Amino acid sequence: MSAAENRYPDPPEGKPSWIALAQAVFNLQAGRWDMEHCGGGLRWQIFTWNKGYTYKNTISNSCFFQMAARLLRYTGNSTYGDWAIKSYDWMVTSNLLGENWEVYDGFDIRDNCTDVSHLQWTYNYGNLIMGAAYVSESC
Repeated sequence: MSAAENRYPDPPEGKPSWIALAQAVFNLQAGRWDMEHCGGGLRWQIFTWNKGYTYKNTISNSCFFQMAARLLRYTGNSTYGDWAIKSYDWMVTSNLLGENWEVYDGFDIRDNCTDVSHLQWTYNYGNLIMGAAYVSESC
């Protein structure tokens, strides 16, 4: 995404552009949005055999939020804005984001996403701040 935003020269002919690559990542993530457990969100891991497969966390979802926000700004396509809002709202309603701007780590779907880990990591804050900046710039 940064390569497209900063107008880095596109890859050679016959290779996907930077924006096409970013859109492909977004589409893969959007396809993994898990409505079956906890009303939405992305899991921390993709494969069932990976430790953490049953965990949904802020880093996975805030990266998706940020990507959607950046694609909204870059393309002007409101579908990306819809996803940015949806992912942010899901983090709020699932209690990953606290009432006083706390940003918590995550929870396990085996507990119906009710036992939120209150660990806080700065990179989660950074992703959310950056995504919010891109969304606000696009409004």
